[in-house]
Amino acid sequence: MESMNPYQAPAADVSAIPGNAGVDETGPFSPKGRFGRLSYIAWGMLLGFGGFILMVLLGGGMAALDPSAVGAMGPLAMVIQFALLAVMILFAIRRLHDFNASGWWSLLFIVPIANMIFGLVLVFKGGTEGANRYAAPRMTRGWEKVLGYIGIGFMILGVIGVIAAVLIPTLAS
Repeated sequence: MESMNPYQAPAADVSAIPGNAGVDETGPFSPKGRFGRLSYIAWGMLLGFGGFILMVLLGGGMAALDPSAVGAMGPLAMVIQFALLAVMILFAIRRLHDFNASGWWSLLFIVPIANMIFGLVLVFKGGTEGANRYAAPRMTRGWEKVLGYIGIGFMILGVIGVIAAVLIPTLAS
């Protein structure tokens, strides 16, 4: 029987690190793989608009069938919101993998104040060049680039809207 030295350096499996020639082909709803910034913004926009449309359709459908049943929308809306949060955490894990960070950092989404800073990090921090310990880089598709740039435009308009909402009342008085 071979004796184990507890002070021996661990042996790494170098073959598990993906090569630079590979491309991440995992599906977007898998926690494995990477998302670049534009892919993350594009899929987040799809998720947000899809959730919004689903809520409007369900709310409108319930109101059309029975106006008194609109109160039942609350628990259903919570279930939908938790499902959307779970998918958003999956997207955050993929984005974290892009800059070689553990997916466990995505739990910052449930910490107040820290979640806003974490969201900014996910949007602005660049990914690692080439393969990292999680996957090879993922190619951003053309439609993701277009939708990502549209999302950046919406973010800029949102910042302008917040600044205007703060400044207009102060200028009026």
